[in-house]
Amino acid sequence: MSLQDLVRRLGELTEEDYCVLSIMERNLSKFREVPYELMLQAVKFSEAKLERSLAKLHYLGLIWSPKGKKVSYVLNYLGLDALALRTLSSRGIVSGLGIPVGVGKEADVYDAISREGKRLAVKFFRIGRPSFKKYERVREYLTKAHNYLEASIRAAYMEFKALSRLAGRVPVPVPVYRTRHVVVTELFEGVELASLSKLEDAEGTLLKILDAIKSAYDAGVVHRDLSAYNVLVRPDGEIMLIDWPQWVEIEHPQASFYLKRDVENILSFFARKWNVRNIPTEYEKIISDLVKKSINI
Repeated sequence: MSLQDLVRRLGELTEEDYCVLSIMERNLSKFREVPYELMLQAVKFSEAKLERSLAKLHYLGLIWSPKGKKVSYVLNYLGLDALALRTLSSRGIVSGLGIPVGVGKEADVYDAISREGKRLAVKFFRIGRPSFKKYERVREYLTKAHNYLEASIRAAYMEFKALSRLAGRVPVPVPVYRTRHVVVTELFEGVELASLSKLEDAEGTLLKILDAIKSAYDAGVVHRDLSAYNVLVRPDGEIMLIDWPQWVEIEHPQASFYLKRDVENILSFFARKWNVRNIPTEYEKIISDLVKKSINI
């Protein structure tokens, strides 16, 4: 079942169903498979109601039972989605979820609308089981996670924290709300820099990106994974930096290394694709001051 299918069927879920999902969520850090007996002890209703709820949630694909009924159950992404969507609705953050506007290796982004009629972007983090170990090697925030759902919750927390610090100082999506593995921002438009075949002012765009990197650094933040794939060029020619879950504080012992890598990624891309190899002297000084060493373009 897709997320949009889930939205259409949310009305089928009862308070007992949400109670079961919440119990499983609360135990993510302790169990990958939540024991049936633990749930039976935690609920305030009868065992018969618990069994009916588990059967329904299993049928809908919100949970699954790898070892059979009355043994243990695993919370799926759709189950976590249901809890997040309920919170977004009950808090008045989102009144309707639209179509996907972006699908990536770690997250899916949907168009949405607020109760006041404002368009929003709702990002559901999707750290996957097959890739969890791979990401764990390069995503520091995953080392604190017990499983892939918890890793996605942690990623959303980190991204919202970065956006909240940077909004108004750096061109980033404007944060609105976070719950569990979901980050809500104001809707933003743009095309990935990497996918553009034509760029009116390549040098000017590069300088805007360097300004944004410096502004983020001045705010105490290093992106850590910056490339042409997470820079958007908006219809008005302005840029936006996205995908911040792996950011680090400038006090991080490897912050200088990550910053140098971010800058080199951007400079090498512009040199390779747009043949931009000379930048104003003042920007060369900015780069040198930031990374504390020279970079060859």
